[in-house]
Formats: sequence, structure tokens, C-alpha cells
Amino acid sequence: MAHLQNLEQLIGGFGNKKILDIGAGSGRFMFECIERGYDATGIEIDSTKIESAQIQAHEKGIKLNLFKGIAEQLPFPDSSFDFVNVGEVIEHVRDPKQVLVEIYRVLRPGGTVYISVHNRFGMYDTHFHIYFLGWMPRSWANKYISFFGKDKDIADAIDLQNICDMHYFTFGQFKKLAKKSGLRLQDIREIKIQKRFSRILAYLTCLGYVLILRPFYFSTFHFLLYKDGIH
Repeated sequence: MAHLQNLEQLIGGFGNKKILDIGAGSGRFMFECIERGYDATGIEIDSTKIESAQIQAHEKGIKLNLFKGIAEQLPFPDSSFDFVNVGEVIEHVRDPKQVLVEIYRVLRPGGTVYISVHNRFGMYDTHFHIYFLGWMPRSWANKYISFFGKDKDIADAIDLQNICDMHYFTFGQFKKLAKKSGLRLQDIREIKIQKRFSRILAYLTCLGYVLILRPFYFSTFHFLLYKDGIH
């Protein structure tokens, strides 16, 4: 529930907003939304995970609007959702740019997106549980993983799991990609710093974060994206 509660605090709750969960997996986020009384729809590429979610939904007596599909071709009309959740997904898709284009299309004007993005130069890689992997040239990456015995069985993976195929970004790269898709970006950590500290202290803290911590320390960026406009 921590992720949902964090989002509620950031955007002031969801009320009657329609929520889309991209890469819904076995439905954890969707179940949390439904239990809070929200209108949630999900899309997932893995049939096994969808089946697991539907079994849980049946046991709970819940109707689950979870569809099979890919993020590059969302099976929903334009301007269908007020909020889109994209957690731990964008690194595994075939075409991140097209995913953002599709998110923009199905998002209503004035809508908001939460998205997590893996930092290309973050110190610790949370997928392979190894330090400085992102700092390696991609041609060295699998050998580096093997050296530390962190290889994964990726033969049957539906989404991209080989480090050489996955999509990691610097802050600037992803901000540029979002802007090209028509989405305005805010760093959630910056939002929290500005809310927590007084004006001068917030400025100094943000400066240290932007110059040192964000580029090289944190493994993952957490963003809110906005489709500007009026409902």
C-alpha cells in the first residue's frame, strides 16, 4: 500500500479518476486501488500473471479489468484515463518512445503519470544486485554480471531481461524523451524536498541532490509526468 499512499499524498488522492496500470503483473497495485474504491484498469503482457491475478480476484469476489497487451499498443481509446501508473516497466519494453506516445494518447488533458526509470549511472543495479553495472560499456555488461555470478535465466522471459537490451536513461535523456512525447516532467524527490524544507534550505538541498545524488547515486528515478490541458 506504500506506493499507492505515496501517490495519494503527491497528487491529492484519486477520487473518481480512472486509473491505468501498465505492466500490472499479478494485479497488486490494481487490488490496492480497488480496495480503496478507485476505478482501476490494467494491462499485462504475461498470460501467467494475468491468470494468477484473475484467480485472486475470483477468490476476493472482485471484478478485475485486466487485459493482455503491450505498452506500445494500448487497447484503449484516446483520453481514457486520468492517471497512469508505470512502475518498473519502461526498462523492459521494446520501444520506450512509443510507450510514452501511447501514454500521452490515452491520458486525458490535465492527467498525470507516475513512472520509474532506471538510472544509467546509478551506483547499484537493482535488477542484477551489483554495483557499478551501469557504468560499464554495454559490450562488457554481461561479462561483468557473470564475473560476480549474477546471471539470470532469461531464455523464457517475455519482456526484455538481458542488460544489453534493457533501457536505462540519464535524467537528461529521459526528460528529453518525455518532452518529445508531449509530457511535462517533475522529479518526485525534488517535489518532496521543496515541501519539506524552507525556501533557502530547499534550494541548497535540491542543488546537492541535482549535482551529486541524482546523476550517480540513486538507482532509479521517480517522476510525475503531466499532460497539460483542461479536462
